[in-house]
Amino acid sequence: MKLPLRVLFLCTGNSCRSIIAEALANHLGAGRLEALSAGSQPTGEVNPNALKVLARHQIPVGEVASQSWDAFADQSFDLVVTVCDNAAGESCPVWLGKTLKAHRGVADPAPVQGDEDTVARAFERTLRALQVRLEALLALPLETMKPAELVAALGDIQQRLSHAYPG
Repeated sequence: MKLPLRVLFLCTGNSCRSIIAEALANHLGAGRLEALSAGSQPTGEVNPNALKVLARHQIPVGEVASQSWDAFADQSFDLVVTVCDNAAGESCPVWLGKTLKAHRGVADPAPVQGDEDTVARAFERTLRALQVRLEALLALPLETMKPAELVAALGDIQQRLSHAYPG
């Protein structure tokens, strides 16, 4: 595959998980990934706790916004990744373009209630679950992989890590 790999992270609201994934991918990817994020029904604002967890880990955020996937309808991506949690009964957006697709089911930290530490721990779990998946992606020989090989490897990564780091 040609690098950088252009990746679009999708979620319904585009306020937490997809924002964290975008920032992590751009930071960890160091030129191998170019990430953006969007939502099928964006909330219109980035969850402040998503920004806090990224700041605690010194991960640059850049110009993030909760935005509609319509903004990217005319752009091409190498990979579209959904980050919603099917196990929690969430409905994931479905990208209809002819792009490689993968799913990274991660629990949504936004509805977590409690004191500041409880909420912060939920966002830490989400960041860690996305981080280990992105590190596994970046450990692949992306430069030499064919699209079908990448899709198979991403499925293996998700299956292997969903038990160890469920989000």
